[in-house]
Amino acid sequence: MIGLELTWGLAVDLFAIPLILSVSVWILLDPIVDAWAMFFAAVQHPLGMPGTVNRSVYELGPFAVAIPYFSSAAHWPEAIDLQSGWLVTVSTFAISLFMRGRLLPLAYFLRFLSFIQLTAQLWFTFASPPFSYGLPTYMAGLLVFGVVVLALIPFLAAFTFNIFDFRLWQKFLLGALIVGHLVVLLPLQAVVHAWIIHRASLLSMPLLFLLFGVLLILFVYVALYGWGMSWRSDGPLDAIDRRPPVTPPRYPEGRARPTPTPSSIRAIPDPGLRMSRAFAFQGLLFRRLGFGDRS
Repeated sequence: MIGLELTWGLAVDLFAIPLILSVSVWILLDPIVDAWAMFFAAVQHPLGMPGTVNRSVYELGPFAVAIPYFSSAAHWPEAIDLQSGWLVTVSTFAISLFMRGRLLPLAYFLRFLSFIQLTAQLWFTFASPPFSYGLPTYMAGLLVFGVVVLALIPFLAAFTFNIFDFRLWQKFLLGALIVGHLVVLLPLQAVVHAWIIHRASLLSMPLLFLLFGVLLILFVYVALYGWGMSWRSDGPLDAIDRRPPVTPPRYPEGRARPTPTPSSIRAIPDPGLRMSRAFAFQGLLFRRLGFGDRS
């Protein structure tokens, strides 16, 4: 079993680096949230979102965060919304049945998407308003979850990336890239979700949350983590593992190659000769056994 040797360097990688990033997030959280609110106010009118940009204070342990959100409301799905949803769901599933070969992964994704939307279609068909979550509550909750991820994801990167023998600045850089990417992604994600839900009714909320909410943040982490694992490290095996393969010479270098002679070339027998010998042997065997005698 392979284990990790507890050293001061490992303690720095697992605790010091993520702690610095996490504390930096909490120190800069108010300016980050203020920038999100300014962004929401800037895109509200171009997107046609009614209402104003409000804030609600959420307590996260000893900290309090004023999360911005749109005050716009999303309507309960009408008959035309449900009919359009059924049409899109059935069409998407039908299209996935004709995908073969390289498109098969996309087909499975479309079927999974259709299944999730099917559950939303059935629920809104038989349920009655009001819905438990309005658009402002959904948008604020998505950003609150994002703030928690911003504070905790440096530790996830530390225990999955920093345990490898990369340089110290590379470990710090990957954590900072993930945090910085999420700082930009979270408000964009919230605005896109709010605009779609406001236009397409509450029928689109389950699909957006399950597939393009938390799952999208996970995919961002996996993508940046995979990129970081492709960096060169200081490990002793790095130069060997990343060295391009070299085809060994078929003949020792520096030695003169001998000139081929007729005796050094192996004769290749005629295939017809082999077949004639096989039939002759078969005939001889049948005559020995008495199968070839005529009365």
